[in-house]
Amino acid sequence: MKLSDGFNMILPSILMLVFYGLGFVAFVACIAKVQISIAYALWTAIGMVAISIIDILFFDAHLSNTKIIAFILISLGVVGLTFEPQKKVTHD
Repeated sequence: MKLSDGFNMILPSILMLVFYGLGFVAFVACIAKVQISIAYALWTAIGMVAISIIDILFFDAHLSNTKIIAFILISLGVVGLTFEPQKKVTHD
């Protein structure tokens, strides 16, 4: 989004929309296999980590101990959600 300059730069704007679309398709595929709460938690956590890594690598964002701890805690929370037993849903 930052590189699109408010949609004034064509290629970054198109790439942003393509990647948002691919992310949405992946999310929909994930919902078909796991509970929506777990799918949303995974989607959010993966997106947060990916964007943070991109920010650090390409936009010189500062990586602090607080950020590292927060990433670990969020990741542990998402992993913890996946250990919850899932009830089998039947449609009668």
